[in-house]
Amino acid sequence: MRDRSYDAVIFDVDGVIVDSESVYCETYNTTLGDYGAGMSREDYAVCVGHPVEENSAYAVERYGLDVAPDAFRGIWMDRFEKAISKPDRVLLMPGFPELLAHVRNRGYPLAVASSTQRDRMMKTLHSGLLSRLDGVRDLDEVFDVMLSGSDVERVKPAPDIYLSAAEKLSVEPGRCAVIEDSEAGVRAGKAAGMTVFAVPNFFTARQRHEEADLILGGLSEARRLL
Repeated sequence: MRDRSYDAVIFDVDGVIVDSESVYCETYNTTLGDYGAGMSREDYAVCVGHPVEENSAYAVERYGLDVAPDAFRGIWMDRFEKAISKPDRVLLMPGFPELLAHVRNRGYPLAVASSTQRDRMMKTLHSGLLSRLDGVRDLDEVFDVMLSGSDVERVKPAPDIYLSAAEKLSVEPGRCAVIEDSEAGVRAGKAAGMTVFAVPNFFTARQRHEEADLILGGLSEARRLL
């Protein structure tokens, strides 16, 4: 379609497509509870957008836990991956089904670009998204490119994953629209030279999004821009 505003759309995953941050928070807090500690959802917001390795080290340091960061991460991620294997535990973000239908109808090449490791990203997408798409048997039918933190040397806020997505889509970075929720993701998209629409959620609302081209109140607002 010649009247499309951009030549491709790239989505972050956690907090944009699926509400996996709630599952991260819940399982993180349960793991803290194993050691007599706890964290509110508001306090967990500081962890969003950072690798699980960093967040595990943060938990051990902040609460003085008697466990090595790698061991904490192993227990946390075991809980998390068991949770996300159940579709009823991984909900779609409000407005995403309608936005996805809109961009697919408009014929945009689509990509996902997440700092999460590939196996975890794919499990989240299968449980949260694919299980809710009627008549779609594989994510390859929806997305032309799927990139994860396993596919780049530097994760967000470095621009690597977005530049790689543009290259694989055969689209100039400046013609790509990015949908992000976190500060790190916004910075990555802008560093790649792309148009970035920030859609903060409960966990990322207190992060800084001013580098984004527009800050939206929800995914439904993105439909009029694409």
